[in-house]
Amino acid sequence: MSELQQAAQLGIALSYYDIEGRLIQAKEETLQYFTALFQPPPDGKNKSTKQFHDVFVMNAQERAIYEFQRLALSPPVCEYQLFDEQNKLCGAQTLSDPKSLSLPPLEAGYYLLKLKCNDAEYRIRLLVQPSTAYQPPLLGRKKAWGLNVQLYSLRSTRNWGIGDFADLRNLIKSAVKFGADFIGINPLHLVYPAVPEWASPYSSSSRRWLNCIYLDIESLPEYTLSKLAKKWRVEHNEQIEQLRKAELVDYATVNQLKQSALALLFDFFNRSKSAQIAARRTEFNVFVENQGEALLYQGLFNVLDSIEHVDLPENENQIGWLGWRKEWQHLTSKKRKTLLKEYEKQVYFYAWQQWLAEQQLAEAESLCLTEGMQLGIYGDLAVNSSRGSSDVWSDQKLYCINASVGAPPDPLGPVGQNWNLPPYNPNQLKRRGFQPVIDMLCANMRHFGVLRIDHVMGLFRLWLIPEGKTAADGVYVHYPFNELMAILAIESQRNQCLIIGEDLGTVPDEVRSKLKEFQILSYFVVYFSNQNGEFPQGKDFPVNAFATIGTHDVPSLAGFWHCRDLALFAQLDVLKDDLLKAKYDQRLTDKQALLDRLRLDGYLPADYQGDALNMAMHDNLNLVIHRYLAESASQLVGVQLENLLNQEVSFNLPGTSTEYPNWRKKLAVNLDDIFNDERIIALLKTINYARSQPKS
Repeated sequence: MSELQQAAQLGIALSYYDIEGRLIQAKEETLQYFTALFQPPPDGKNKSTKQFHDVFVMNAQERAIYEFQRLALSPPVCEYQLFDEQNKLCGAQTLSDPKSLSLPPLEAGYYLLKLKCNDAEYRIRLLVQPSTAYQPPLLGRKKAWGLNVQLYSLRSTRNWGIGDFADLRNLIKSAVKFGADFIGINPLHLVYPAVPEWASPYSSSSRRWLNCIYLDIESLPEYTLSKLAKKWRVEHNEQIEQLRKAELVDYATVNQLKQSALALLFDFFNRSKSAQIAARRTEFNVFVENQGEALLYQGLFNVLDSIEHVDLPENENQIGWLGWRKEWQHLTSKKRKTLLKEYEKQVYFYAWQQWLAEQQLAEAESLCLTEGMQLGIYGDLAVNSSRGSSDVWSDQKLYCINASVGAPPDPLGPVGQNWNLPPYNPNQLKRRGFQPVIDMLCANMRHFGVLRIDHVMGLFRLWLIPEGKTAADGVYVHYPFNELMAILAIESQRNQCLIIGEDLGTVPDEVRSKLKEFQILSYFVVYFSNQNGEFPQGKDFPVNAFATIGTHDVPSLAGFWHCRDLALFAQLDVLKDDLLKAKYDQRLTDKQALLDRLRLDGYLPADYQGDALNMAMHDNLNLVIHRYLAESASQLVGVQLENLLNQEVSFNLPGTSTEYPNWRKKLAVNLDDIFNDERIIALLKTINYARSQPKS
């Protein structure tokens, strides 16, 4: 087999079409690099009785044929056994001279098929997929809506300088009164407690575990019962008040305060003779047992990271385990057990925090149901964990550590993008029956009624860059799309979680087709919908979609209208000269086109003479843009809280890191006051009325 054939067989694209339709050939050295990287280990190495020889997708409640040629088998006799997830035998038979196996109709889920042929045993994981992902009954009755917010940005008179789970509960109680069907929040992925200023929720330490900085400490039973904790709180009242008033989230100080308080409470939790706390200790022990080694590994990671990062700078090449002493970067099983024992109390401290965060998130989702918010919490799943993460450190064979996910060059980014996120090794995923993906998706859907999959194209293919090379040296690698989509649909149905696929940009027809087949909502952003100088009529918005004015990577509506983001880009030298002018020109064109659409569709008077060049954002314009969104055909719309406030803000400025306070900006108004503002109340009532009309 030639090198090109090997590359193609491994899913490595030999060429691709760029955004302008030109055919680009992959570089030979890049093909060689990834062909070598994706080679399976030699026979006899890294064998495990739990590994799978094949993964097979079939439809629920339909018969399927499993061809033995998939395993290059043609045995004279073969025995098979079929087991469900509870290891219950579902079928067994001995076949003579088999070429294939007829599988019976099965319920959606995961099954183990064992084949015994030629004195060898083969394990096949069956992914039995439902016909669609979960579809909430609500969407069959009406067009729904909700509020989207960066949780950390919430101000309140009671938080400790960062929005928390108590603020989330209060937001749910307030928003549901105006008919909101969900509350959308940023990813809650675990970041780096030892480096709290590394705050991007899209560059996390783990996508499976939660960010404990969002804990509402004062509602914990341990806090209620501990006199020492209350005394500590009084002593730190002035500092907490200053953190509340600050314009930016001070992650380092907030984290230090919360960890200090939690350490007091953990000590109380372990020694208290209270019947309530004793019962909670039992619950915690059950949680630890159920979550297994993975929970303890994230705890050990955080312990070691706190030891190693005392004097290290915030640097993506030294973040997490990348900056540790060599002996801790790659642990043997024996060394890992030794460290778990040595740092047992500290490990359990971090495991306890995960238990608390899981409880408080579950309470928030439960509150949605009791208050009548039918879709609950809308979560967000990032593309992958960062290179120095707990996820990567604890399972290094699962990832291609010497590669990075990014984007190819295009007119807007001539050198391409390198996100410094290591991709999954697709061969490892298959050998494990995709169990790491199953566990991660289950953890992310468990307490959400809606889940947005960031860069859903990543389930189909990723632009991968060799270590030490630029994005222009990358290549597209195809992932096991059918298998990943089957798992997504299974977990969506099991957790009754609606799925939104962030599909901005160029998406191949086969991806669009599969998303449509599984009824996964598309992601439609008004800012990006200007085509040939015209914004679409509301009736032409995609129906099977989540529609929103903007995203976390673009400015708020007022910031967009007043070009505050472009001014920032100019100030930071991210954009300049002709490119900056072109951006300003395009922004003016977009604003004028939106005004024209609003006038043509009757949201503004027919004789309206608005001039986008000289017009500032005003309350009525904000209102009619939200009406345009709310009255659209899309099944689901998200209203950004910062847009209701008419606040000029950019939560993240793409292309910057330390030059701009990304992921730190707060809302301008206290949560307590937002829903008492008559202008905002009128806006919410207008949006809810538009969404509550029966579907045509």
